Amino acid sequence: MIILDKMTEAQIITLDEVIQSLLVEEGKSSEHEYLRYFNIGLKGLKELNFDTVRQVKAVELILDSKNTITLPLDYVKYVRIGTPDSDGKIQYLGHKKNISFVPGSVSTDSSSDDTTDPPVFHYNAYNDGLWGRYGQGGGNNSNGYYRVNHDAGTIEFSDMSTSTIILEYISDGSTGLTGKDITIHAFAEEALRSYIYWKSIYRKRGINMNEKQIAKKEYYNQKRLARARMQSFNKDEALQTTRKAFKQSPKF
Repeated sequence: MIILDKMTEAQIITLDEVIQSLLVEEGKSSEHEYLRYFNIGLKGLKELNFDTVRQVKAVELILDSKNTITLPLDYVKYVRIGTPDSDGKIQYLGHKKNISFVPGSVSTDSSSDDTTDPPVFHYNAYNDGLWGRYGQGGGNNSNGYYRVNHDAGTIEFSDMSTSTIILEYISDGSTGLTGKDITIHAFAEEALRSYIYWKSIYRKRGINMNEKQIAKKEYYNQKRLARARMQSFNKDEALQTTRKAFKQSPKF
């Protein structure tokens, strides 16, 4: 499985860097405090990725014998789904609501929510590229169809001519084995720092309620600023940005 992150090195910061910086500021250095901040930071990353940072990843997955793929563990919502063609472009698939989730059953309705051939976007993983070229089409979708089965944690496909799927999706930022592997956009660094500090004192006795309220307010202020900054970093720009990471991971 190929994973492409839509952030350059200059645009990202690791969870480890955020935690180490906080520990230095607070004069702490114990492993216990690091692990405590790490767990809080993971929760903060998920919250920020849900509605603020919206980190987008692209993965290359292979259909199984049932024409399905398993959703990545950090999956929140898909952005677009397609298949690579011989020219190195991604052909979009159409969304079909009536693909059956019952093994062995076949849909008799050929209609689709997406009745036109979708646009294509260039895909060149080996040159760290994934960038858009939008076009118009007509008629039924000739590339195949998909439907997300949230209960099973899969996406099911029909009328496919290839087993290779490119899934572009919003990640909750939770993947990675260590704090050095987990990243967030630099625009959201202060929001994450504020979240960790707020939650680290939230249940502590001996810290007055006023300080806790100030910490909470600071987090939401920083979150608002991060959202405004991310809105200026629009999707088309993100798609044209050189990837920070191009790495091999085990298939789901």
